[in-house]
Amino acid sequence: MREAIRISGTAGRLAETARSAERGHDTLQWPHSAAAPLVLLLETEDEIRAALDLARRENLSIHPVSSGHNWGYGTARPASPETQVLFDLSPMTRILDFDPGLGVITVEPGVTQGQLDAFLAGRGAEFMVPTTGAGPDCSLVGNALERGYGMTPVADHFQAVLGLTAVLADGSLYRSPFLSASTDQTGPAVYRWGSGPYLDGLFSQNGGAVVTSLTLQLMPRPAAVEMFVFWLKADADLERTIDTMRQILTRSGLTIGGINLMNAARVGALAGDAALKGAPWIGTGVVYGDKGVVRAGRKVLRQALRPVAARLAFVNSQRLRLAETLARLPFIGRSLSPLVEPVRSAYRMLAGHPGEFALALAYGGAPAAMPLSGRDPARDGCGLLWYAPIVPIEGRAARRYIDMVARVCGAHGFAAPITFSTLSVSAFDSTVPLLFPRDRNNSDRALACLRALIAEGRRLGFPPYRFHSGLMDEATAGNNAYWQLAGRVQSALDPDGLISPGRYRRRAPTDTLAPLLQETFA
Repeated sequence: MREAIRISGTAGRLAETARSAERGHDTLQWPHSAAAPLVLLLETEDEIRAALDLARRENLSIHPVSSGHNWGYGTARPASPETQVLFDLSPMTRILDFDPGLGVITVEPGVTQGQLDAFLAGRGAEFMVPTTGAGPDCSLVGNALERGYGMTPVADHFQAVLGLTAVLADGSLYRSPFLSASTDQTGPAVYRWGSGPYLDGLFSQNGGAVVTSLTLQLMPRPAAVEMFVFWLKADADLERTIDTMRQILTRSGLTIGGINLMNAARVGALAGDAALKGAPWIGTGVVYGDKGVVRAGRKVLRQALRPVAARLAFVNSQRLRLAETLARLPFIGRSLSPLVEPVRSAYRMLAGHPGEFALALAYGGAPAAMPLSGRDPARDGCGLLWYAPIVPIEGRAARRYIDMVARVCGAHGFAAPITFSTLSVSAFDSTVPLLFPRDRNNSDRALACLRALIAEGRRLGFPPYRFHSGLMDEATAGNNAYWQLAGRVQSALDPDGLISPGRYRRRAPTDTLAPLLQETFA
């Protein structure tokens, strides 16, 4: 372990070489080779403030990461290749406040989905973790700031943010207005907007500050959680199915976190061809409520999906236990057992318990490298890029989008595993994973395919909501008035480009940074 840096009585410590090398991994092999980043482990706001002061004096830019598990979007990679100092906030694992009545919790950047799940279980607190497919070792703060999403009742995770604290580039501390009021013994922040301009959004998908805590609204775990799965009769029924999904979300009266619709290529990559049962598309969703609501929901869903679904199944905890028992029996177990574990894992994740089930998808280009647990696609050599545009929940628009993805992916030699996930009553987030052996040629091919998808999708009206950290040129293309104003705001927050320069910001020609890394931190 290298000697700790001590500044004005506060300390940050340099990570060991292995840790630094791990932070340099990405699920894409870049054409330029770069030294492993210098990783500074930080635990308090005072340490962050002191380290920023040192970086400012030495003319160094830094990039903060929490768990750094932003797989397929750059992992811990800074937007600028000249930024090679990472502020690793994973040691900041405190849960600063929790109101078990309101379900309002304040967490530091190092708190993961798995840690929150254990915290809630240890207190008998019946709230759902805002889960994602990225797994239990991923940061709640990092995911929310990236505007990640899941299928629990608050699908858009930044919408659950009630307040935050952040250290700005000049060392001052920002606190959300109602969060500041809560320090006067008035209770937790329970309303995100405050009064006056809404500023918390400046710290989402942006640089210019180091976020040190988020206050989140958790959703209570209902008495009954029931997953539904439906298999489409034919691809020709897709448009009608999508319109039916919108009707379920808007007119059924059911509490549904979200609905996923996956094509055969996506289901096969995630759960194997046995799950398809010959269907071109499979849909999944969850109904939350008391037992009476869930029973009524089955009738509503059967009636709505009967015209398009070849089969509709419902999964709850009781049926899972029965399936697990039957899977141990001879004869029937041979056909049932391969399906039980994927269904159980998916059900638990949709019920607000994180798991590694969905991470199997990332190993499509390197299946032999997938461990039974502790999965880390960047460490394990997986090749993965995500194309993640917004698509209207409208059948004809979805068909145009599907045809475009199939055409572009096919031209670059990739399959087109598509998922549509409902983010609201009008918008899908669609995700297309590009999976490949992680070498230079395949990485170049995947990057070319992703750029082509972004360009063609934009032309058709399907803009991405999230970008790989190495594609900030694509992120900031077009809409000059928007990006010019965003640049002015970020310049006011961070005039020296100290924190994550180039991140969702057009790069200025004069952005140059000092390379004296080892000399400064040795």
